[in-house]
Amino acid sequence: MFRMVSDIEVVNNNKGVVTRFRGIKPTAVKWSQSVKNFADTCSISLTKNPYLSNTVKNNTVFSATASRGETIFHEGDAVEVHLGYNYEKHRFFKGFIKQINYAQPLVLECEGYSYLLRNVSFTKSYKSATIRQVLDDLTHGTDIKLSPYIPEITLKNLTFKNMPGLNVLEWFQKECLCVVYFEEDTLFVGASRYAIPHPTHKLRVGWNTVEDKELKKESAATNVSVNLMHKLPTGEAKRTKADKSGQGGIKEIKVRTGLPDTFLKEVRGELQKQEDYTGYKGTITAFLMPFFGKGDVCQIIDKRFPDREGKYFVESIEGSFDDRGGRQKLNLIYYGKDRK
Repeated sequence: MFRMVSDIEVVNNNKGVVTRFRGIKPTAVKWSQSVKNFADTCSISLTKNPYLSNTVKNNTVFSATASRGETIFHEGDAVEVHLGYNYEKHRFFKGFIKQINYAQPLVLECEGYSYLLRNVSFTKSYKSATIRQVLDDLTHGTDIKLSPYIPEITLKNLTFKNMPGLNVLEWFQKECLCVVYFEEDTLFVGASRYAIPHPTHKLRVGWNTVEDKELKKESAATNVSVNLMHKLPTGEAKRTKADKSGQGGIKEIKVRTGLPDTFLKEVRGELQKQEDYTGYKGTITAFLMPFFGKGDVCQIIDKRFPDREGKYFVESIEGSFDDRGGRQKLNLIYYGKDRK
C-alpha cells in the first residue's frame, strides 16, 4: 500500500546566521515548470499547526515555540519541496519564497532561481562576447550556475543599460530567439530545447497514469516556410531561408543583427520543426512516481492504442499534492518510437 509523504524545508540566512527548518508538512502544493518559461513557480499551503502562530508583524510569521521576535518565514528564504510515497521522495521544487499570503491557510508563493535576478540591474557593453560571457556577468554574485550545454555563440555590439536581470533573459528569448530556462539552480540559454541530455521514464497507460484522453494526434495546418530576417549595417535585409518554400506561404520572423549564420540556421531549423509538426502531442496525467522534470523523456506504453507508443519530450509540467493525492500533468511532444 502506498502512503503519501511530504517534506518542506526552509532555510533562512539572516546576516550570516543560517537557520534550517525541516519536516514542515503542507496541506497542499502546486508547482509549474516549462522549457518555454524561465520562472519555475510553486505554491505551498500551510494550515495552523504547533510550529506556526497567527501572530503577524512586519510581514513575518512568528513561531509559537520560539522566543518572542524570532521568525520562521521571510521573503527570499530558500525552499525545497520533497514529495513521494512511503520511503521514496524526490525534490519537486527548489527556489525561494517570493511572497507570503497571510490567510487561512497561509500560502508561500515561491519562484525558482530566476528569483535571484529580480533585484539585479545590469549595465554592460560588449563589442564582442559569447552568450556564456554575458550570462557570467549577469549572474555574478548569485548562486546561479551556468549549464555546460550553453553553445559557444559570439554576439556583437551589445549594450545593456540598467536593464533588470529578468529582462536580460527576456532579451535572449525575444531578440535572439533563444530557449531560456532553469533546471533548479542551473541556467540554460541556447538554440534548441533538446540540447541537454535527460533521463527517460516509462508510463504504462492505465497502470501508472490517471488520465490520457488529451494526448491526441495533430497535423500541421499549412505547409509554411519559416524565414529569419535581420538588417545588415548597410541597412540591407538579410534572410535565413528554408531550402524550399512551402506551398502555405512564408512566416518571417525578425531577429537581432550580429548573430552567426550557423546559430541562425539552427534556430530556424527548430522553428521549422515546430511549424511542420505532425504527430501525437498533448497532456497525460500521472502519479508522483516516476518523477518527471521538464526536458525529460517520457516513454509511453499503450496496449489499447499502440500508435501512441513511443518517446515524448516533456515540454512542461503542472503538479499538485494534497490530501486527495499527488499528480503530475505532463505536456508532451512526440519524439518517435526509437529515439534514444
